[in-house]
Amino acid sequence: MRIAKTTDKRRIRGERSKQAIVKAAISCIARRGLHDATLERVAQKAKVSKALVAFHFKSKTGMLGAVLDHQETIFEKGWDAILAGNSISTSGTLLELLDYDVRFSVEYRDFISVWHAYWGEPEGNSLYRNLSQPRDERYEKDVRRLLSNLTKEGKYNDINITAVERGINAMVFGIWRDSHLANGPNDYSNGMQAIYAYLQKVFPLHYKPKVFRKKKSL
Repeated sequence: MRIAKTTDKRRIRGERSKQAIVKAAISCIARRGLHDATLERVAQKAKVSKALVAFHFKSKTGMLGAVLDHQETIFEKGWDAILAGNSISTSGTLLELLDYDVRFSVEYRDFISVWHAYWGEPEGNSLYRNLSQPRDERYEKDVRRLLSNLTKEGKYNDINITAVERGINAMVFGIWRDSHLANGPNDYSNGMQAIYAYLQKVFPLHYKPKVFRKKKSL
């Protein structure tokens, strides 16, 4: 019994230290890029030894893979919660997913910076393609399925679903880029207004027209 409790405590401590290292790596990558996010710098940020970082992840590549998995798991959990939720309409589910996507870029700005680092640096690009792109393709498939259902519901016979999905994807990516580079106070509201205006033009029977007024300066 005592041996089992000791083993559990060690496992818990190990998991906590591993998570602390991953969070430190995210902070380092967001601010310095992949190249300068060395095991030494991450260990210093996490206030642990380099040996402990190597013990958990074996190499820098292992650490970078763990960072991707951590971020993707958090995003995926929120996405899946919406799909499993109680939205009564296809249009409502799609809007909730896109709202989540845009809000994520505001609430997890470091994550967005990290993903940009992976996309832009050779050592991260191949990792991203292998570990994260399959999940991206799954999210795109979810969106296309909802768009297909909307098209059938509204009998929008002339809509190119793939083109509409590409348009949405491009808008969201642009919003993420702006969140990464500009970090403005109205990133979320402006992003969602743009997406709603797009959906309203494509699916007028499902999304009623809205007037978006410029906020007055205080």
